[in-house]
Amino acid sequence: MKNLLLFGIVLLFSTSIYAQRNDEAVYWNTWEYTAKADMQDDFEKAAAEKTAMFNKTPETAITTYRVITGPDSGNYLRVEGSKSAADYDLDRSAEGKHWNDNVAKYLAKNGEHVRWRRLNNGSYDPDPENSTPTKFVRRVFYNVKADKVMHFRRAMYRMSKVAEKRGWEGRSLYRLVSGGNRHMFLAVNGFDTYKRATTAELETTAEEDYNELFGWGSWDEDWKNFDAALEYWGEQSDLLQLVPEMSTPMTN
Repeated sequence: MKNLLLFGIVLLFSTSIYAQRNDEAVYWNTWEYTAKADMQDDFEKAAAEKTAMFNKTPETAITTYRVITGPDSGNYLRVEGSKSAADYDLDRSAEGKHWNDNVAKYLAKNGEHVRWRRLNNGSYDPDPENSTPTKFVRRVFYNVKADKVMHFRRAMYRMSKVAEKRGWEGRSLYRLVSGGNRHMFLAVNGFDTYKRATTAELETTAEEDYNELFGWGSWDEDWKNFDAALEYWGEQSDLLQLVPEMSTPMTN
């Protein structure tokens, strides 16, 4: 019963539990859920009804994905994006109560709230005005040594610039700020089809572009430092698929 109250408590008291230190920062919230055996359909229906009631606007939007690879396959990830510090001052107790009363009963594991900060230095968005969620999302988690964070971030920032130069798909980099290891980073890229669109063949490689942008030999040095920056369990990835019925409809 205690676990079933977690979602509402987190929403109601999030300001007092998690102090915001940067009013200009952009935060993302995630909750991962495990439905009870044979109650996936009931959970999806109840969560969809809650979303339609409380998450109808861009300001309150929630996107839901199902994990389709890895040990958490079958779990659901609920995501709130682009939050400011002021958003955590809002009273969402009614939303939390509705979840506890109508949705949580279908869960074997209620969602653990994790808060991430989006890092502009390391992210690249070729179409920032488009808020439509992609059909698939690939996540890569990086566990970084505390004294090697700058090595990790240098390589990720520089690679985002190479992605921009080469016209690759967008990517976002996040750092965990509450709810887990502060030295965990998350790289995300979304796509709608496994087959990539045909692009013009480039005359240079990514390594050549990297060295052109940041100096001869920088590729070898930076990626050697990057590998050394990761903990021994350092890199884990999974794949998510959008569940539209449980997500806020988006229009552009």
